[in-house]
Amino acid sequence: MLSVNMGSLWGDDIEQIIKGISEAAVNIKKFIESDEETVELYCDLFGDIEAVCLFWTGNTYVGSRKDEKLENAFQDFFQAFMKLLLLMKKSEIDVVKNGASEFLYRGDAYRYLGKNKPFNGTVKPEYNNIYVSWSKEPKNHYFESKLYGTMTWMSCTIPEPLYGIDIDALGYSRADEKEVVFPTIKECINEIKFIWEESNE
Repeated sequence: MLSVNMGSLWGDDIEQIIKGISEAAVNIKKFIESDEETVELYCDLFGDIEAVCLFWTGNTYVGSRKDEKLENAFQDFFQAFMKLLLLMKKSEIDVVKNGASEFLYRGDAYRYLGKNKPFNGTVKPEYNNIYVSWSKEPKNHYFESKLYGTMTWMSCTIPEPLYGIDIDALGYSRADEKEVVFPTIKECINEIKFIWEESNE
């Protein structure tokens, strides 16, 4: 369905990246608005979703701020994807309904904030509705090895009626990241602490 091959794109192809993400979001929205529901249509749609999610996990990096237009495109995509998953929960097709239950995450999640280049300050959380990467694992040595200066570590609980999108359950997460996509919502935060670079091992 996508006219853009997301797998061949890199960070400097911003216009093509945004085009591909936007196409996927539009396809999801069109599907939601239609009355037709078959396993085959879901399979086609998840081809687009997989392409965008694999780009998200493979070509966006911890400690690196996304271009604003790119961030907005991903936001539109994840909002549409969440609506799709909530719709799938109501499906009369068992495999679709069961898939939604597996791909929607509720529970504890963890996030690192920092910069991937020398930096003397501390990156503070931005409480907004922007979908960002969290992990189901509280500690990640890879993230700690990539960030400079003082890292901000956060934990949250995704409560009812909210959900995160379980990128790990979808099979799109990097092996040890156990990624969940969810906004940074102040009321969901349990703890914030700071990790000093010199204490990292």
